[in-house]
Formats: sequence, C-alpha cells, structure tokens
Amino acid sequence: MDNEKSLEILRVITEKEITYQRAVALSVQALTEDELNWIRDVLSTDDSDSKLTEDELNWVKQVLVDQYDYDYDYDAIIKLPPHYVRLKKEKFELMANKEIVRKDLDTLRKKTKKFTPKELIELRNKNVRESRGIENFAGIYIIHNRVKDIYYVGKSEGVFDRAYKHFVTNPAENMARYKGTVEFNLPEIYDDYRLGDKFNISLIPLGNTSFSTLDVLERNAISAYNASVEYGGYNRTHGNVMNKVFFKSDDHEKAANLILSKIKGTEIFSTLINNDLRKKYTWTLALELVLPRNTNFLLNFVKMIKEYQKANKKRIYKK
Repeated sequence: MDNEKSLEILRVITEKEITYQRAVALSVQALTEDELNWIRDVLSTDDSDSKLTEDELNWVKQVLVDQYDYDYDYDAIIKLPPHYVRLKKEKFELMANKEIVRKDLDTLRKKTKKFTPKELIELRNKNVRESRGIENFAGIYIIHNRVKDIYYVGKSEGVFDRAYKHFVTNPAENMARYKGTVEFNLPEIYDDYRLGDKFNISLIPLGNTSFSTLDVLERNAISAYNASVEYGGYNRTHGNVMNKVFFKSDDHEKAANLILSKIKGTEIFSTLINNDLRKKYTWTLALELVLPRNTNFLLNFVKMIKEYQKANKKRIYKK
C-alpha cells in the first residue's frame, strides 16, 4: 500500500512538472530558429571575449590617473570584466553627483508641502484625496526623521499608496526580510515612529526632476541624502545598484531583450510574482531552449524580468 501511495505521489509530481515545462515552452514558441541559433551562439561565447567600450576604457583611465594618480597597466585594464566596470562606474557617478542632486531635490522639497505620518495615513484613502483635490502620482518619497536626522527614500507609481505604509506596517512581521537584518540592529522607521520620533515626508513627482526613470531617481536620491544603512540611514541598499542589470556584453543584453519581448505577453509571465518563481522559470527556459550554461546571463535575466514587471505592474496584473 505504501508503495502504491509513493508511486501515485511520484506520478502527480511528474505530471505537474511536465505541465509546467510545456507552459514554459509555449511562452517562447514565437522565437524563430534563426533567433534561437543566434542566442545560443552569443551565450556560448567565452566571457573573456567581452570588451569594454571606448567610453568605459576612458572612464577607468580617468579615474585611475586623475583621481588616484595611479600608473595604470593598459593590458590589465582592457581585461577588466565590463559588468564589474559598469557597477563601479554607476557607484562612482552616484557619489560624484550627490551634492548637485541634493541641492536640486532640496529646492523641490521647499516648494512642496511636507506631510506628517498622520496626514499621509489619512490620505491613503482615495476619496479623501479627491475631496481635497490631491492627485496621486509616480515619484519618490523622502522620509526624514527630524529627531535623528536620518532619511529613507522610496519610489512608487503612486506615492500616496506607498509612503504611509512605513508607519503602519511592522517590518518584524515580514519574516523573510526581518531574519536577514535583525541581527545587525538596523534602524526601522516603524519602530522610531512608535517610540515618538517626529517625521516629515516630501513627495517628489518624477516629472519635476531631470531623471528619466524612478529607479535612477531613487538611486540618486538615496545617495544624495546618505539614506543607506552604511551611512546610518534607513535604506537597506545603496540605491539598489546591486540589483541593477549588468550583462557582460551588449549582445547578452540584446539576447535577453529578444527573449523578454517574446515572453512578456504570455500567460505564465504574469505568474512570476517573486524571485523564486522567476528563477525557476528562467532555469527551465534555458533547458527548454537548450541554451549554453551561462550563470551571469541567467541571473541578470531574472533581474530584467523583475525590473520589467515593476515598471509595467498595472498592465501585467490588471486581471
């Protein structure tokens, strides 16, 4: 009897896996054979063939010579992994621009109303906002603890729907997040608010800034206000730079965009609601398409899916 139960369980699991693999295969059936062969060829190329662009080479040389007076080795520079250089360049530019960004954002903050947590909580209700002639908008919110003089910067397609949650949601109840940070005794907005610290919150529309996307605006604002935990702020990351997509070559990025263009409208795509599901889908996809093993590409493709879904949340999940 036990053997029969075990066989039945195995049969159900196998059927579910086969059904899932078919759904993944269907999601990329629009890829032509020529496109698929090109993607395989790109991913089979040795990573050492990836090259820095001329602009990236010039940037590395400028930083080493002008900033650090370093006698660089050209042969060593051209062998640097492009994704590593892009990450460093992104961080360097954030730091270099932080004073300018801070000045511009402070100017915008002075021109707009600063809300208290109580006011934000009241304005979470759409009817209340409309009765007062207040429109929701895409932008960032800058939370300032006036007692400790520390900041948090967040972004949202609807700032009034997001900013107030920091004052009513206990992060300790989010176990996946809390377990990874509680041992470091990091500051929490919720805890400080409950202990009586005074806050004000500025809401900045994306359209009022010089930045093209919410992600770039948020990263620069976190840097400008020293809002990451490494400077004693509330943000867990330094502008989410580590979560940004950095493919090892332009062709890798083109291949990822080509695959994304084929899968983004499929039924299974809307079910990828967390990183575990995105990873499972991506690894299964690689097997179905018989793609060369390329961990960097697959991990960045997972990030690309997440970024696309965040930017197109309303359209993807409207059902």
